[in-house]
Amino acid sequence: MSERAVSTTLGFVLTLSITTILISGIMAGAGGYVATEHERVTETELEVVGQRLAANLESVDRMASSSDDETVERVSTRLELPNRVAGTTYRISVESGSNQLVLRSVDPEVTVSVTVETTAQLEDGSVDAGVVIVTSDDFDGDGDHELEVTNG
Repeated sequence: MSERAVSTTLGFVLTLSITTILISGIMAGAGGYVATEHERVTETELEVVGQRLAANLESVDRMASSSDDETVERVSTRLELPNRVAGTTYRISVESGSNQLVLRSVDPEVTVSVTVETTAQLEDGSVDAGVVIVTSDDFDGDGDHELEVTNG
């Protein structure tokens, strides 16, 4: 009779151990999948935000350059971007040399570049997420309009 009791206890312990190992494996595999998906969602949302800002910059550029008689001296728009994407904060950098907007999130660290097609020169700068102001003006007085992005 004592052998039978050991067999039941041993079977229970083995079943419990195997179940624990299987659940741990599933959780580890799902954790990696969730992290990858979070990065992908962050990247997609940053691309959408970057495209919205690029479209706004291009629109301001068109409005400023459409006045041939130079009656339009300054064009400014206000754009409300989300403060967070996929639960993380981000920052936007304007790089005039490559005519690109570079969006970088904090956690996970994801970087997205969006090209901007404008006739006016972009001013280098960096802004936080949220409300941004896009301005086209002759900032340096040389007669050419530049585009600048600032926090609103």
